[in-house]
Amino acid sequence: MSHLIAELLLLLSLQILGQVPPPEAAITFQIRNAGITVNGTLEGFESTVRFDPQHPEEAQIEASVAVSTIKTGIALRDKHLQKPDYFHAEQHPRISLRSQRIRATGPGRYEGTFLLRIKGVEKPVTFPFTVSKANEFAGNFQLNRLDFGLGNKSLVLSDVVAVGIRVKYPAEVLSTR
Repeated sequence: MSHLIAELLLLLSLQILGQVPPPEAAITFQIRNAGITVNGTLEGFESTVRFDPQHPEEAQIEASVAVSTIKTGIALRDKHLQKPDYFHAEQHPRISLRSQRIRATGPGRYEGTFLLRIKGVEKPVTFPFTVSKANEFAGNFQLNRLDFGLGNKSLVLSDVVAVGIRVKYPAEVLSTR
């Protein structure tokens, strides 16, 4: 994995040139609504990554997803989430995450503090993540939706949202380790 920075830069440059597929990414979330867990996804993942597992403190990771791609299994709800009282997708089309500090916590395990931007509001989030030998980055965190102006206080809708991030880069690009 010592060549990960160069390989990720190669991946990003090849993506820009359109020569390799973008990384496989899954951005998921869960929230309780009226006692039922609502699962959702976001697509349109884009990233810029400079990461060397030998020097995680020097990492620079930026990623974002398109708000317009939100899917919860109910089209009417997805459309409502685009409106100003939730994500205001017209004015704030992307959710972004930018690394602030990363430290190793064990082999292939890290803790990162990231600046999360949703609906024009930036807040730090700290969460553990892993980098596997299978070229996969994975992490989970929770946020308070009210901190980002996503809806109002509710008796039926939870304030806490669980978020999962999984990104797998193509093996043909990261297979030279």
